Amino acid sequence: MPLGALYLAIFGRMVSLHAAGPESTGGTDRFMVETFLHAPRGTILDRNGKVLAEDRPVWRLVLDEPPKFRRFLKTKATPESVARELDLIAAAGNLSVDRLEKILLDPKRSYGVVSVAMKPTQVDRLKVVLKNLPGTGLRLQKDWLRVYPQGRTFAHAIGFVKQGKESRFGAFGLESLLESALQGKDGIKEALWVTGRYGVDAANRFVPMEESLGVATTLDVRLGVVMQKELHRIQQLHQPDWSAAVAIEVDTGKLLGVAGLPDFDPNQPGSGLKRDADGALMGLAMPALWAIEPGSTCKPFVVGRALASGAISLEETFSNFGHSWGHRKPPIRNARGVPDHSMTAMEILVWSSNIGAGQIGLRLGADGLQAAFDAFGFWEPLHLTKKEPFLGFKPSKKRWQGAQGRIWTIPSVSMGHQLSLTSMRLVSAFASLVNGGFRVNPHWIGEEAKDERARVLPAEISEFLRHALTGVVEAEHRTWLPRFEDFRWGGKSGTVKKLHEEGYTSLFVGFGPVENPTVAVIVVAENPKGEVNSGSRVAGPAVGEILHQAVLYFGN
Repeated sequence: MPLGALYLAIFGRMVSLHAAGPESTGGTDRFMVETFLHAPRGTILDRNGKVLAEDRPVWRLVLDEPPKFRRFLKTKATPESVARELDLIAAAGNLSVDRLEKILLDPKRSYGVVSVAMKPTQVDRLKVVLKNLPGTGLRLQKDWLRVYPQGRTFAHAIGFVKQGKESRFGAFGLESLLESALQGKDGIKEALWVTGRYGVDAANRFVPMEESLGVATTLDVRLGVVMQKELHRIQQLHQPDWSAAVAIEVDTGKLLGVAGLPDFDPNQPGSGLKRDADGALMGLAMPALWAIEPGSTCKPFVVGRALASGAISLEETFSNFGHSWGHRKPPIRNARGVPDHSMTAMEILVWSSNIGAGQIGLRLGADGLQAAFDAFGFWEPLHLTKKEPFLGFKPSKKRWQGAQGRIWTIPSVSMGHQLSLTSMRLVSAFASLVNGGFRVNPHWIGEEAKDERARVLPAEISEFLRHALTGVVEAEHRTWLPRFEDFRWGGKSGTVKKLHEEGYTSLFVGFGPVENPTVAVIVVAENPKGEVNSGSRVAGPAVGEILHQAVLYFGN
């Protein structure tokens, strides 16, 4: 009975201490302390297992005690003793005295981060100093540092992590999209501290942390390096405001690479970034998700749909009207170098005839054009980020009707004007043009079910487009486009003159190999400087080089 009564008394006292918090009795403080065991964030991998983002263990120095318990704020502490002790702490941890004073001497502060990612030597020295200076309120806490071993490669796609008040979270990109999959489950350890915080009882409660399994993506670091190199070359030669590149598997929709300039180092986001005319930081957003006018890269979709619907035939020819088609005022003209003779659908694509494309668009009609764009998913959500970006612009219902539609809208959209879509959607739609006519959706996690894909073009029309677009690249006069002995490729350029401001959008979309396409690539350069602004010259060489490397990596 006496032993039972004593046990109940001790148990009751522990419960009251846990409920009441810190208490001082006879110079000995007894209180319950909870230590959270932070779980590391999951690893992000490329398709070959290379690390794109991972957590590495580090030590943080934090203030984690109420002001009334801290030695520096007690009445017996003198300015001289405080300065001397702060100097000892600063020297041991290679810390700023000013920062220590700001955090430790604040009578209203109970928590603060003094330093993150401390070196092992700093930690060892601080342990000794803090042991001999009890009551500083400082605590060494094991934590995790998010590291991006590939640096700027795929920075836009991966994003980075921000530190919130209680936890870290993905700021954007894959880090944000995969938040639930990357977060582990924190653990907890609870103990009773006694004897003026010099000792600790065994844990009363212990819940181990659970680590995330991580996520494997479809991205390929090797190709990302090539894409980054080609964009840097474009920036040096043509000095555009920004540039972007996307590579995708034509049969599956798997994203192999997403790159853009200006970019950033996710290990130090915000460092060295440029600002635009409005003062906003440039480089953090993903250029591949910005809407652009497709220009002449839209012509294969129009021609393909017209052939599939029977609106035109392969043998039919269309006049170029002496380079000036008086369908409206001002007249529709072809670019310099386009021959003046009548052309088949194949020749219209090879020579990129605006006049021929406009006539085919009229044959197809407003309903046919809109059905084609919808079938290829021009303006459908991408689901690649948590916050869906602007998907692009399409003409309103009113603009398609009557004389306005017939004279302006239909010929314009057939040449890739008066509409816009993201580079990501454009390259995935282009993949559908050449993969046998099956709709694919871009994604960088998991697999797309092939048996659920819709057919958007007959197989024979897809084959025709592959050969026509190969003729674009292999035309004798386009000597600036790279040719390879072991590899043939095709594609289409776009050169868009801006209506409401100076400059051009220059782009090129390509695929390869011709016989059995595996990869499609788009490169976009916004407002290139200098005399050269055509998509074929600015972006075309980069597309060819990226495709060639992709086929070497992934095989034929």
